Amino acid sequence: MRRCALILLPWIEKEKSLGARDNKHILILGGTGEARRLAPMLLDAGYRVTTSLAGVTREPMVPRGDLRTGGFGGVEGLVDYIKSENVAAIADATHPFAEQITRQGFEAAKKAKISYVRLERRPWKPLGREHWRMVANVDEAVKALRPDARVFVTIGRRDLPKFAERDDLSVLARSIEPPEMELPENWKFIQGRPPFSVYDEIELMRTHKINMLVTKNSGGKAVSAKLQAARELGVSIMMIERPEIEGIRKVRTVDQVLRFLPGA
Repeated sequence: MRRCALILLPWIEKEKSLGARDNKHILILGGTGEARRLAPMLLDAGYRVTTSLAGVTREPMVPRGDLRTGGFGGVEGLVDYIKSENVAAIADATHPFAEQITRQGFEAAKKAKISYVRLERRPWKPLGREHWRMVANVDEAVKALRPDARVFVTIGRRDLPKFAERDDLSVLARSIEPPEMELPENWKFIQGRPPFSVYDEIELMRTHKINMLVTKNSGGKAVSAKLQAARELGVSIMMIERPEIEGIRKVRTVDQVLRFLPGA
């Protein structure tokens, strides 16, 4: 009988684990490739999954599972959602620069006394063969650009108006959605969704005679081709550092999220 009990124990533990996950509701704060990979993994693990998207992209790539779009109405609105939808944990897989929703998700999880884990891809680092200038934020980047620079700006559309304050720059801007502003005469805009090839990025920078790339340190492979292109062309890189929020538990891969969720 002892031998039989020892043989059955792993199966018993596995059933307990699956039962603990069954119908546990996980809210993914999404909008990234990592979030789209995370959703099916959690569904396959036995969780109920809802992905929340900000709603700023007109044709978002939709993950598996339930979907909601739009804001929650601040921290208190998110707490209300957690309670009404019986959310057991928040998996924050938003963009590394989505500071507002990350703060709200973290604070709401604390107030609701549920688990919170932040999935954030590793930042880029210089390889030693290119010139990087690190700046703390977009405002600092705008001030630091030298007059008459030919700038390739890839920071999303929201902060583009800040660069329009500099009429001594030639700007090539690119984002997934078009900017909600009238472009100055010395600007050109390209609408595009990553990934991009190194070849295309090199041709783009050559065509527009770019000598400065301004980008956010979002990390990941989908948009890293521009860094390699800048390196090969000798284009300087102004890198905007990520906002840091104290106290947040971070993981770097989709697989690591699971260990911090209820029933893991």
